[in-house]
Amino acid sequence: MKFPILSTAFVVMASAAACGSATLPAARMATAQSSIGAATAVGAAQNPTAALHLQYAQEEYAQAETLSRDGDGERAEAVLLRAEADAQLATELTRRDLARTAALSARAASNTPSPSVTP
Repeated sequence: MKFPILSTAFVVMASAAACGSATLPAARMATAQSSIGAATAVGAAQNPTAALHLQYAQEEYAQAETLSRDGDGERAEAVLLRAEADAQLATELTRRDLARTAALSARAASNTPSPSVTP
């Protein structure tokens, strides 16, 4: 009686693994796309360093889509992770620069001498 249960479980797991390696889940793609959208929303395109990482993220996302369509799910997943990381980096670089600019503006508005600020 255990044999049919184990063989059924094996078939289900093997099928899931095969599907997982062929295409990426929509939720996974949406997460990466959301990270790219967040970077765009905070203005990463206006920050030279952040814009470069945003461009990388967009290119990597497109590459992941192609790899997924071609059935190379493992490589697609790795490229998608890089896309998400680059998008998050672009977001954080932009936020950092916005915070720095706001702090310098606030300091200037209060007429407080500012210490040397380095990037």
